[in-house]
Amino acid sequence: MKILLVGSGGREHALGLKLKASALPVDLFAAPGSDALAELGTCLPLGSEDVEGLTRWCAQARPDLVVIGPEAPLVAGLADALRDLGIAVFGHDQATARLEGSKAFAKAFMGRHGIPCAASRQVQDLAEGEAIIRAWPHPYPVVLKADGLAAGKGVVLAQTEAEAMETLRTFLDGRFGDASKTVLLEEPLTGMELSLHVLVDVDADHARCVVLPPCQDHKRLGEGDQGPNTGGMGAFGPIPFLRPEDLDRLRQDLVEPTLRGCQADGLRARGVFFLGVMWTPRGPKLLEYNVRFGDPETQVLMELLDEDLPGLLKEVAEGRLERQDLTFKPGCALTVVLAAEGYPETPVKGVPITLGPAAVRVIHAGTRKEEGRWLTHGGRVLNLVAHAPDLDQARRTLLEALPQADWPGRQVRHDIGLRALRHAEAHRTVADAW
Repeated sequence: MKILLVGSGGREHALGLKLKASALPVDLFAAPGSDALAELGTCLPLGSEDVEGLTRWCAQARPDLVVIGPEAPLVAGLADALRDLGIAVFGHDQATARLEGSKAFAKAFMGRHGIPCAASRQVQDLAEGEAIIRAWPHPYPVVLKADGLAAGKGVVLAQTEAEAMETLRTFLDGRFGDASKTVLLEEPLTGMELSLHVLVDVDADHARCVVLPPCQDHKRLGEGDQGPNTGGMGAFGPIPFLRPEDLDRLRQDLVEPTLRGCQADGLRARGVFFLGVMWTPRGPKLLEYNVRFGDPETQVLMELLDEDLPGLLKEVAEGRLERQDLTFKPGCALTVVLAAEGYPETPVKGVPITLGPAAVRVIHAGTRKEEGRWLTHGGRVLNLVAHAPDLDQARRTLLEALPQADWPGRQVRHDIGLRALRHAEAHRTVADAW
């Protein structure tokens, strides 16, 4: 099977490894790819958002399947252009991708279809926004979100009125260009956050899905959830204290209304929805939609999945997803991100990496290879992934492997999954105080 994988990061390397592990021979191409992906196939000199160039290449090469990793190409309409050529694409139409590309669009969708979420106000005028903040009826912090794509940096939890005013001002002044010309002000939600991935196949005549094991991401840079927000410093799954009835509620309250909403609004969905969820004292509420796999959650899910990935993604891409369940390896998978010095603001690049033999899977997120040696080339440099019978053993295996991947200034958290492990050991459930 000839497959084009669009993207270049850790998510794409994890997907690439799983695609190549298929029982069927896979001829893998990546755009733009990376030095790590070049060891799995052929990298193309095309950017992930080069819709014209990628469409031209696909028209000539005729891949059997295109897998789009990042959100930006989906928002730019790459899937639409390739489907117009009759090519199978795992990735949503441009109209559907607005669920991530525009937070205001997503919020209106949630409201129309009765999906529980935080109360919010949409603002485009500074004076109107300042008046809303002065009369803010909810507890602080005020959550301010840039409407459009902002590379994961468009959300601020303002702890004071002054901070909320200043953040609103900088957003509307164009801190993220057109992406922050519209701002959402939201009430804060408290509870336990989780990541829910759902493979979806929705068209005018059908709405089918299969739910993957919920994961938990760790966004803060430092131990104990301290420090600045990042793209994610580690994740694990499944969550050990989620009960079958909790999974049923996630499906009934969030997943099924989303599928019905897509059908009602004429949105074709052929890819994955990644739902950011906060389990509050009143139950699960939707924080946001993502229209692609999460990073680093993908690394966990690909380690757990016990299915032939090319065939599964092609079923979704061709609108013929019939299965209701997938097979997963028993136990727990956990990934830890190894980040560069200076991340997340000014990561130091070009530092040689010591990479020895490890009893875990190594995923390349931000590396390059020069004269046979791996160097840092991004903020999140490597992921180490462990699979074990339970979360405790997965943590132990991973921590033992950490010294095998090192460089000066390396940043890493040693407490990924620890809070959840303590919660489970105390026989608490998701409904108990987190």
